[in-house]
Amino acid sequence: MARLTSLYLRWLTLKTYIEMKRRLFFISSFAGIMSIGAFAFIRWMLSTSGDKELAQPKFLSRLCDQNTIRMLGRAYLTLKPGENGNETLLGDLLDGKSTKIFLQAKDILVAESQIEKRIKADFDTNNIVVVQGWVLSITEARQCAFFSIVSS
Repeated sequence: MARLTSLYLRWLTLKTYIEMKRRLFFISSFAGIMSIGAFAFIRWMLSTSGDKELAQPKFLSRLCDQNTIRMLGRAYLTLKPGENGNETLLGDLLDGKSTKIFLQAKDILVAESQIEKRIKADFDTNNIVVVQGWVLSITEARQCAFFSIVSS
């Protein structure tokens, strides 16, 4: 009888331990999900305008790392010293439109697709430049230059 009582008490202790563990699991899971969501929300709120997204050359970033893109951007800026400013480069990337109005009025994805179309059109019309042995469209070179300014 004593052995049966001892087993019953162990079972109760184990059952309580499992229930507490399950409760603790649900609480910690909920807290983890909420903290990830809060972190993502804060990061979204603090993100700058679309400058960094527009500065990253999509196709070129698949071929090389960010240091190479930054190096290509600096080399382009030495070739074209008149295009040194953020607003100048961003204006050239966005067809000279007012960048603040454009970035507030349109989605970044629309701007990225327009830049991609301009890159393709540059290659079609042979509007290219050779930078450090890389054959780039003018738009792509400007994007690299903008990236080198924004990321440094």
